[in-house]
Parts: sequence; C-alpha cells; structure tokens
Amino acid sequence: MAPYIYTSFVSTLFFALFVIQTLEFSHSKTFTNVSCIVAEREALLKFKQDLIDPSRRLWSWTSKDCCEWEGVECNKKTGHVTKLDLRNPCGGIECSLGGKTHLALNELKHLKYLDLSFNNFSTQKFPESLASLQKLEYLNLSSAGFYGQISNEVSNLSSLQYLDVSNLWYWPSITIENLRWLSTFSNLKYLSMSYVPLLNPKDWLSPINMLSSLEFLILRGCDLEDALGSFSVNFTSLRFLDMSHNSMNSSIPPWFQNLTKLEHLDLSGNDLQGIFPTVILANSRSFRHLDVFNNRLEGEILKNMSILCNLQVLSLRWNKFSGRISDSKDSALICGQSNLKTIDVSGNNFSGQLPNQFGNFKDLEFLDFSSNLISGSIPAIVGQLSSLRKLCLFSNKLSGYLPESIGQLFNLEEMDIRNNQLEGVVSELHFANLTSLTMLYFYLNELELNISASWVPSFQLQKISMSGCKVGPRFPNWLRTQRNISVLYMSNASISDEVPHWLPNVLSNIEHLDLSGNMLTGNISRIIGKKIPLLKSVSLSRNNLSGSIPNSLCMSDELDFLDISKNQLSGRLPQCWRKSQTNLELISLGDNKLNGHVPYSLCHLERLGVLGLHENDLSGVLPKCLLKLDLVALDLSNNQFSGRIPSFGRHSQSFEIIDLKRNYFTGDIPLQLCHLDNLRYLSLAHNNLSGGIPHCFNNFSLMWANSNFTPYRRFPLGFAIMVDMKGASREFTTSLRYLFSIDLSSNALDGQIPKGLTWLAQLENLNLSHNKLIGEIPANIGNLRKLESLDLSYNKFSGGIPPSISNLDSLGRLDLSFNKLSGRVPSSNHLTTLDDQFFYRGNDGLCGAPFLKVCPGEEHNDKEGRGGHNTIKDESNEGNSIVVWLYSGFGPGFIVAILGFYCILLLKPSWRISYFQAVDRIIVELSILG
Repeated sequence: MAPYIYTSFVSTLFFALFVIQTLEFSHSKTFTNVSCIVAEREALLKFKQDLIDPSRRLWSWTSKDCCEWEGVECNKKTGHVTKLDLRNPCGGIECSLGGKTHLALNELKHLKYLDLSFNNFSTQKFPESLASLQKLEYLNLSSAGFYGQISNEVSNLSSLQYLDVSNLWYWPSITIENLRWLSTFSNLKYLSMSYVPLLNPKDWLSPINMLSSLEFLILRGCDLEDALGSFSVNFTSLRFLDMSHNSMNSSIPPWFQNLTKLEHLDLSGNDLQGIFPTVILANSRSFRHLDVFNNRLEGEILKNMSILCNLQVLSLRWNKFSGRISDSKDSALICGQSNLKTIDVSGNNFSGQLPNQFGNFKDLEFLDFSSNLISGSIPAIVGQLSSLRKLCLFSNKLSGYLPESIGQLFNLEEMDIRNNQLEGVVSELHFANLTSLTMLYFYLNELELNISASWVPSFQLQKISMSGCKVGPRFPNWLRTQRNISVLYMSNASISDEVPHWLPNVLSNIEHLDLSGNMLTGNISRIIGKKIPLLKSVSLSRNNLSGSIPNSLCMSDELDFLDISKNQLSGRLPQCWRKSQTNLELISLGDNKLNGHVPYSLCHLERLGVLGLHENDLSGVLPKCLLKLDLVALDLSNNQFSGRIPSFGRHSQSFEIIDLKRNYFTGDIPLQLCHLDNLRYLSLAHNNLSGGIPHCFNNFSLMWANSNFTPYRRFPLGFAIMVDMKGASREFTTSLRYLFSIDLSSNALDGQIPKGLTWLAQLENLNLSHNKLIGEIPANIGNLRKLESLDLSYNKFSGGIPPSISNLDSLGRLDLSFNKLSGRVPSSNHLTTLDDQFFYRGNDGLCGAPFLKVCPGEEHNDKEGRGGHNTIKDESNEGNSIVVWLYSGFGPGFIVAILGFYCILLLKPSWRISYFQAVDRIIVELSILG
C-alpha cells in the first residue's frame, strides 16, 4: 500500500477510535472523588502478580487508591473501575506485558473499557473468562498474543460497541470457527478481525448482516473465499469497509451498492475480476477512499471522472482497467473542485494523453500514472500542482520535452519519468525550486543534461538514476554538493573524463553505485578507495579505470554485487575476503590485466553464486575449496590456469554455467561433472584435455526434453559470457539465462560420441571439433531438435551422415568437414539452406548434393533424369582434360590459348563448373599435404 494511502487509512482508524472511546466514558466532575473499591483493588493486584512487566509500566500500582494507577480509570461517583488501558505504549516488544491474565479480572464487574493490545500473552489461550464482563463496551485484544479459538460464550458481551481481535504482529493468532457469537452484538459499531483466519469462511456474512449498527468493518487477511454475491445486507450504516488481502475469486457483489453511507472501501490484494460497478461511488456522496490495488478488475472507470471528484484517495493500480484518460477532444478529468490527495492508476491499460486540467487538483500529493499506455507530452500545467510530493510517470509512451514548469514544484520529493520517449535538453530551470527533491529517475529516455559547472542545486538527493541519458562528456560537477546519496546510477551516460578527486566524499553513504559503460579514466581507488560500510552493489565495468582492486571492498560486509570487469586493472586479486561478507553473490573481474593466483579467501564467501575472472593473466591451480561453494556460474576462460580440471559436482550441484576455455588444463574430463543436474552451459575448449567424453553426460537433466527449466532462479541479470557459436564469438548477456551449450573443441579427446549425448534435447550449440574422436556420428543425432550450431569438424569420424540430421530444423550452421565420412549427404528442405560444400570438405567419400559427384549405383537414374545431357562423371572428366590442356597451352601460343579458354568458360556452363571444382580439389589436397 502506498504511504499516502496508508496514512489515510490510519487517520480514519484513529477517528473511529476517538468516536468509540468517547462513548459514555465522560462523567460529571461535580461529584466528590471517591476511592476505588477495595475488592477491585485486590483483584487488580492479583492480576498484576501474573504479569511480566520488563519495562516497569505498572510501577504506580502500589498506592492505596487504584483509581490513580497507570492505565486505570474509575467512575467518579461510585468508585468502580470502569476503564483498564494496558495497551503497549511504544509499539515494541521491549514495552510489552507478558505472562497470563488472572481470573481475578472477572471481579471488575463494572468494567466498560479493556485494552490489552500489542502485548505478549503468547502462552495463554483466549481468556474465556472475559465473557463475565457483561458491561464491556470497548474490548481491544489486537495483537495481544492470545491463541486458540474464540469461545461462543463471548456472545454474553451484548453491550459491546467496539471489538478488535486482529493480529498485526507475529504472535500466534487466535482462530475463529464461525461468527455466530456476533449475533447478540446489536450495538456493535466497530469490528476488526484482521489476519485472524476463519476456519469456516463460507458463511461469514450472515452473522455480520445482523449487526445493523455496524459502521466500521475490517476483515483484512481473514482467508475469505468469496464476497457472497446473492445477498441482501442490513448493515447499511457502514462507513468503513476493509476486505483486503483475502482470496476472493469473484466479481464485486451487488450488495455493495446498498452501502450508501460508505466513505472508505479497501478491496486490495484479492483476485476480484469483472467490471468495477461505479454505481458504488455514485450512490454515496461521502465517498473518500477507494483502493482496489492488485486485482483483475476491468472497465473504463475514469470515463466519468465526476463521480470521483469527492475522493481523497484513488488507488486502481495493477488491474486491467482501460480507456482513454484524456486527449485534445475529451477532457475526462474535469472536476470543478477536487479533494484528491492520491491518484494511483499505475499498472493498467489506460491510454490517451495526460489531462490539461491538473490545475484543479490543488491538494494532490501523490500522482502515479506509471506502467500504462499513455502518450503525448507532459503538460506544462503539472507545474501548478503545488502540493505534489510524488510524480510517477514511468514506463509509458510519453514523448516531447520535459516542461520547465516542473521546476516550480517546491514540495516534490520524488520524480520518476524513466522508460519513456522523452527528449531534449534538461537545464537548471527544470530544478529551479525543487528544494524538497530526494529521488530523481530519468533513465531510459533521450534526455541531455546541460548544467553549468558552477551550478549549486537547492536539493539534497538520495537516489539518482540517469543511466542512458547524456550527462557528459565531463563528470557532473554539481554532484560534489550532494552528501546524502545512497543510489547513483549513471551508466552509459556519455561521460568521458577523469574521475574527480572529490567523488569518494560524495559516496561515503552510497549503497548502490553504477557508472558502467562510460569512458572514465584514473585510478579506481578514487571511487571506492575508502571504506564504504553501506555499499551493497557496485558496477564500474566497461571503463578505462586503472590501478589495483582496492582492499576496501573486503571491508564492505553489506556488499552483494561487484562488477568491475572490462577495465585496465592490474595486480593481484585481493586476499582479504572475509566470512562476514555473507551477502556477496556476484564477483565479475573479467577482461582486465590481473595476475597471480586465485586467493583461498574467496572460499569464505559462502553465498557466492557467480564468479567471473575471464580474460586476465591469472595462473596456477584452482583452490579445491571453491568446489564447496554454491556457485551457479563460473567463468575462468582465457587465462593461464593449469593442472587437472577440478571435480566440480563432488560437493555442490548448483552449477548452471562452467566456462574454462583457453587455459592449460590437462588430464581427463572429471566424471563428477555428471552430478550437475542443472548444468546447461559447459565449455572446456582450447585446453590440453585427453581421454573420452564421459558417457554420463546424459545426466544433465536440465537439458532433457521434458525438463522444467525456470530461467529466473539465482542467475543474475548483467552477467555476460563470450560464446563461440556458429563460427563466431559473441557476447551473451540477457539471453545467457536461456542458452544451452556444450563446447569441448580443440583438445585431444578420443573415443566415440556417447549415445547419451543425444538425450540433451535442449542443446542449442554442440561443438566437438578439432579432437581425435572416432566412430560413427550417433544415428539419433536428430533428437537434438533445438540445435542451432553443430560442429564436428577435424576429427576421425567415419561411416555415413545419419539421415536423422535432416530433422534439425533450427540448424543455422553445420560443419562436418575433414573427417572420413562417406555415402550420400542427407537432404531436407532446411538442409538445402546449408547447401555448401565448405561444411563437408575433406570427406572424399561423400556424394550427392551439394557435390557434383554421383553416388554409386545412381549413374543410370541420373542419366535418365538429365534427358540425355552429359553426366556429372563426364563433366568431371571434362574438368580433368581442361586442366591437362591448360598446362600444355603454355608456350608460344599462350595469349591466344588463354583468351580462347576464357571464351569457352564463358559460353559453356558445364566446363565452367568443372573447372572451379577441379581447382577447389587441388587447393584442398594441397592444404591436407601441408
């Protein structure tokens, strides 16, 4: 719930409390004060004996006159105790009373007011003895910690006007079997049972319907299943109704239309659907608060804004409402005078343009039109909303310039216009009087900041997000005046400058920092050289920062994300990682100039999920303790690591991505890899591995056809890997979470392809090239239907190409060259798009298309099919004779012969094809001999 909506909710509650608490508790002061009744004093002392009072709230319960005790009030005339208010005064557990409620409390027969709320009686069942206090008018047991069911004997409290048994803390909750005991409460005006589960919720409305005096009904989070559509209600005096956070999977029932005195309606957090009945609003002139957040309601509720003009709070966010808000022909938001303080219609399908009638909303504090389909420009009249504190217009289709009038909103605390199509220059005028501004979100627009170096802003920002805007080329000098920044996002901001010396002072309270994708130069210690105790995430990738990685990062116990890849950093990795850094989940240091070994202290980071050290000069043997980390992704590619590949999978089975390509690893592929059920990317290419491909690779169950793959697990956004695929190397970032790939190329692997490898039906890339693999290509290779790239080149495969390879409809690259394959090349509609001899070269035994070589036994059929034309064999012979003639033609008649030869090639297509085919064979044979 938005903070302003919640404030309105609380203020209404306090009003209800004031009304109810003042009922019949004020008595004439003309009577002489009378001391409390002795028996009632003794009862209170017995009650105190069973209480636990850590903060000594009841220290005054020692004097003779109990009417003077803290929390006790007496009738001025009779001396009887009428009020016992032991509500927790501070809201924290340190002030709460505990223990048990003594039965002596029943002696207070004249008690009208009892408040035990927000204490901790979690060792006691609901006190049934309270049913003897038949004069009670006010009973508040909210979050008191009682457990068990409410007894039907409570129905004896027929004088109750106020009843609150809600549970807003984390204590055990009471439960309610049914609500029949409510039927005797004919005077009840206030009923709250928030977060008290109803064990039989199907018939909840019938008992409540008998409470004709009810004005406040709060059933928040009571596990209600529906709103009981066909029902005629009697509690038409209801002013405040909160049925939020239940499980109501229905439409809004018609009986809501009978609540003509309703002022506050909260139905948020349900599964309500269908058209919202606006007649509910039209029937009550007193309507002030409507909240239907997070449902599936529909309709064009803003079409007739006149019925909303009396509202103070309107929250429609995250539904399916639609319709135009306003355009040049239709000004739907016209209200002569509006009391609205909150408009939140975010997360719907509203379209049209922002209205030009905002001048009528003088009291508006919260305006949120985000995540809709609103287009057009931001009207300049927005600058007249002098009370506005929060402006959210993000994720729409807004275009045009940002109006300078927005700089007049001196009460504005948050401006969020990200993810639109806004353009143009933003100058000091746009911030002229924004003295209250603390949060500014500009990113994902085409805005350009033109701020002078001498400008001193009138605000102190806490959160700044300008990623993707043109902030540079100079580093913004106005930032040096800011002292409260906790979030600074300026990635891809066209800054090409040296890091200023004053930046560490500005970042002393930083929690989230992103300056990636700029051209920042200078030593990285100018940014994170000092201890930053609150730092949670930092991204400085894709800059030109130099120096060594600061040890101050080891002092940041809150750090969970570190990406300083793609810079010019040098030196060794920090040795100071600590066990106290329990939040750190991602470290990306790739594409730098780091050297040395991987430190053992990295193993202290027990929650580390992603480790990227690629493209450095790191060397040595990997620490075995890394195997015990719960890693999801490990990229150590393009370094100088040596030794055997660690036994990944022996301890942790969480790996999804392992990239060890272009190192100096030796030995066999460890069988422990087969324990990695979640593995979907494995690259061991360009090492010195030997032995065979493990037969247990079929254990990679996440790659099976029927796997339940969920891409949004622990894998973080922003992490990238260079993937060799389709004959090229490209960077996978966002799409990396969907990639399935195995690359074992450029090693010395031998043996056959395990048949189980064809179980991995999710594979998109399979590269086994440049090894010593033998045997036949598996007959069911066609099971890998999602393959986009298959490279088996430069091995010793023999036999024919399996016909099932024609099933690979997604294939964009196929390379079977330089093996010992023979027989007909399979054909299919899709393979014809890959009909290139280049992918089959070096296999002399292959025949058929795309070769011109006829397969054995097909010469006669081919001759008949060509209708008497020269056969391929004849053309091949012609090609050989051409080559002989060409060499004999050198000599005195060279010029004439060469001109004649080119004329023949030009006029006879069969000679032309044969010639180039012969030349190609010569080149291939020379390359093999070489």
